[in-house]
Amino acid sequence: MAEIKIAGIERLRMETDGEGVTTLVVSMGCPLRCAYCLNPFTWDNSYAGFKTYTVKGLYDELKIDSLYFLSTGGGIMFGGGEPLLNADFIREFIEEYKSVGWKFYMETSLSVPREKLDKVIDLIDCFVVDTKDMNKERYEKYTLGNYDLFYNNLTYLLEKVGCEKIIARVPKIPIFHKDNEFLENEQFLKDMGFENINVFDYINPEDHKKISEAALKNRDSFIAKIIQ
Repeated sequence: MAEIKIAGIERLRMETDGEGVTTLVVSMGCPLRCAYCLNPFTWDNSYAGFKTYTVKGLYDELKIDSLYFLSTGGGIMFGGGEPLLNADFIREFIEEYKSVGWKFYMETSLSVPREKLDKVIDLIDCFVVDTKDMNKERYEKYTLGNYDLFYNNLTYLLEKVGCEKIIARVPKIPIFHKDNEFLENEQFLKDMGFENINVFDYINPEDHKKISEAALKNRDSFIAKIIQ
């Protein structure tokens, strides 16, 4: 029986994730270690309050919002952490409950093996891709991840589902992005063929909520490198 670890469920989100009212499902686990991660508790072992759900158990938790979804054209946003780490669960969930008429969205970094993306690529109504940075050196310095894995998945996703089903998010990261480097990222995505691009101000690391020692060490190590 498939199960998923959920750190939190945020209801009645409007004009944030796509059309209509949505409910965000925050799953545990992430392959990246972004310096200014908003949800480090999903990977730093500092949070023990997560709940484990079966497919039916999660549906029972979410169905109380069904009227909002159906009346506004909204639905579920799978986020995290990295929801694609739970691709088997999400596929089973959507296949079981797609007939109820909800939309299914996913916010992802795409930093996972291709086979995980393939499990859900045909079931998601809209992907929101957190691009971090489109420059390989900057991306890997900020995320400690594999740029080629991300970029190849991004190109593949665009080819398979088309730009109309993807929102590319472009953060303006304080301290990190010098001058107008975020504009380079935006133009890069336009040149790739993306049309729905969301440029936004990211958090200032000095204003970050209290985080664990592991996340703090990760952040401070990154800041020390970029201000040298």
